[in-house]
Amino acid sequence: MVDEIKKPKRAQTKNLVNKTYLTSDELVEGRNWSIYKRSDFGFVETNSVDLILTDPPFNIARDTNFHTYEGNTINSYRFDKEKGWDSYSREEFVSLLGEWSREFHRVLRKGGSFAVFCADKYVSYLYHALEDAGLSPRRTVTWRKPNAVPVNRSVMMMSSCEFIITGVKDRNSVFNADIDGSSSILRQHIESLLVADKVASIVELSVRQELMSRERGKSVTPVEVSRHVNDVLQKLLPGISKRVEKMYRSKGDAQVLEGCVPNAVVFNSKSGQRLHPTEKPVSLLSYLIALLSEPNALVLDPFSGSASTGEAAVGLGRRVVLVEKDEEFFQKGVVRLKGLESQSVLDFE
Repeated sequence: MVDEIKKPKRAQTKNLVNKTYLTSDELVEGRNWSIYKRSDFGFVETNSVDLILTDPPFNIARDTNFHTYEGNTINSYRFDKEKGWDSYSREEFVSLLGEWSREFHRVLRKGGSFAVFCADKYVSYLYHALEDAGLSPRRTVTWRKPNAVPVNRSVMMMSSCEFIITGVKDRNSVFNADIDGSSSILRQHIESLLVADKVASIVELSVRQELMSRERGKSVTPVEVSRHVNDVLQKLLPGISKRVEKMYRSKGDAQVLEGCVPNAVVFNSKSGQRLHPTEKPVSLLSYLIALLSEPNALVLDPFSGSASTGEAAVGLGRRVVLVEKDEEFFQKGVVRLKGLESQSVLDFE
């Protein structure tokens, strides 16, 4: 494990749930994690959660012929209405957003944070539901996926972005923007993103300017375009190194990255075999957990699917409570988390 993580004690999440509320529904517990097969999270103690990180169902699934497009993508799945996908009217679903948001407010401690994935058509509804519940949305993060499947690419823009509404209950939330080098977790998951984001922005702007400045009307071959790009990269290399160095400031004996965290991030979407049709990459979840919580914090995912959030949280030394009502995905989550028990180092995507 990374150097910040102490050996966890078994079932450290037990005292954070109200056992008298629970019925005979299934519960599986491990080192620092608990997963419940339920349709609600009313058993979680009030004011106990440090971070809610979740991807609720967003009432947008529809049956199309895209399931034949390519294996191992969301488009290769037929959505089953018996599982509750796409089974609400808009009015019913907006009301449900309000119910979820009020429960988020109840379980979060003061200063606790939330990061909730949201479909584009419901961003404003969820934002206002969170506000009405007494929470403070701060930023909507755009997650861009470079490996998005080019469905209908010739007639419309690709669906290459998803959105995450982040915020806090009350104030004084954890926000790990400054990296002093002593934390391997923050360096791995936050410093890497901030430095790469700075480099990418410099390269993107310079390449665009170079290609836009070419002589108008002149036919340009792919080889020439490639040469232009290569020339830009060669010219930029010395300057990029200097720009990266300027991101750091001296504080005592340490060099601290004073991060300006963007509200747009780039992560590949889940590749290979999915355990869940809307499964989020562990790398993205790990970034959000590292940014918005401290080691040993309690993370709650009340719509846990196949337990990706659980894998990320356990790997970063957090405690995690997961809730999943669907039997199939509950069992997949249990298998996934039990598989982590024997690992000393997690293999992040």
